[in-house]
Amino acid sequence: MNVTDDASLLSGFTQSDLQKIKNNVESYGGTLEEAIQDLANCFRILLWVFLGCIAMFIWMLFSNERDYVISTGTGLSIAMLIAVFVQPPVLSWKSWRFLRMHKF
Repeated sequence: MNVTDDASLLSGFTQSDLQKIKNNVESYGGTLEEAIQDLANCFRILLWVFLGCIAMFIWMLFSNERDYVISTGTGLSIAMLIAVFVQPPVLSWKSWRFLRMHKF
């Protein structure tokens, strides 16, 4: 996979987004392609966490009392917020979209 600045800019990355990724690559090693792939994988994981939390909440709606539904909903909401703020959601979404557009 060959990621260029022009292809990245055309797919939705801003110059500051690319600079953030490049700074991370310079600090921790690797390549731009690996960083974009890793960010896209983070977005996929985030989607699965959200789907799992929603499925668990729907299951709780049909199986338990109201107190359990409220506490489970609160706990799952906190878990989803933590999952979003652990990784950069905008950069990971743009990376996922970039990989889908270019079919790498």
